[in-house]
Amino acid sequence: MFGFLIGTACLLGLTATFAGHRRHHGCAGGYRSRGFGSGRARFVLNRLLDRLDTTPGQEKVIREAVDTLLDDVHDARSELRATRADVAQAVRAETLDRGLIDGVFERHDRVIERVRQNALDSFGKVHETLDGRQRRILAELIEAGPFARGFGSSC
Repeated sequence: MFGFLIGTACLLGLTATFAGHRRHHGCAGGYRSRGFGSGRARFVLNRLLDRLDTTPGQEKVIREAVDTLLDDVHDARSELRATRADVAQAVRAETLDRGLIDGVFERHDRVIERVRQNALDSFGKVHETLDGRQRRILAELIEAGPFARGFGSSC
């Protein structure tokens, strides 16, 4: 009986993972932030949290920080679509509409400032929640890069 419940829970989790990937595929390369739509994104974050040996409270803070950053990146990408339309409109005119281009740059400045501020806030929250050993491990992983040998290993 207990095995049946565990098997059912695993099947539901697997189904939710694939459904989330299909639903958000094509949105920022299949990587949607809310709920970590991509199984790969969820896997990488879970491996990182395992590697850091985080507590449930630390995991919550880190997941919220990552969600905030990914939402900002998604919003910034949305701005790119509006930028293309505005630049096309400026180029299409008989004379270059410098005011329209200036407006594009002003919007970019606002988006970049928001992303910068939220990134600083998120990094600060993660830094505060980790202890010295965890910060050292995270710093080494960041410095080595995502494709470094041993990334995500528990050693």
